[in-house]
Amino acid sequence: MFKSILVAVDGSAPSNAGFKSALALAGDQDARLIVLHVIDSSAAVVGFEGGYVPPSYTETLYAGLRKSGEATLAKATAAAQSVHVRAEPMLVDSRGEPVARAILRAARKAKADLIVIGTHGRRGLSRVLMGSDAEQVVREATMPVLLVRSAGRAKSATGKPKKRAAPAAKATKSASARAGA
Repeated sequence: MFKSILVAVDGSAPSNAGFKSALALAGDQDARLIVLHVIDSSAAVVGFEGGYVPPSYTETLYAGLRKSGEATLAKATAAAQSVHVRAEPMLVDSRGEPVARAILRAARKAKADLIVIGTHGRRGLSRVLMGSDAEQVVREATMPVLLVRSAGRAKSATGKPKKRAAPAAKATKSASARAGA
């Protein structure tokens, strides 16, 4: 069904969860996996509104962002190749536009059938203040988008964090301890 899957990675826990899902899906579908990292060039000048930013500072920061992105892509590409999934790294610069738009531009360029994005699953005020690249991609995409929430943010239907089940061995030990008491 999917021939080309684009997954956005940045090394965060939500991004890693999205990558794992995209990797499994690409393997199942025998699809090409485009592993995308967006260099957010606006990060080089955050907090300097109206002030002077020395070119040496922005050049050094940008070089660091690029190097980090290349390392993230290398790690993801190697992981894909280790499970025999065709993976192509793609490093793009946001060019001052929102990261979501850079993701959409890259997906169109790569002719992706599906975009996979890990999400923090923010709600309420933090979502309003932080915004959501994933939400903007969903609103503007012309192809299907799969959002993958990181395991640490999973919530039950009531909105409370899900309780994790105790390991079976521990539960068995507790039951035998009660039986002997």
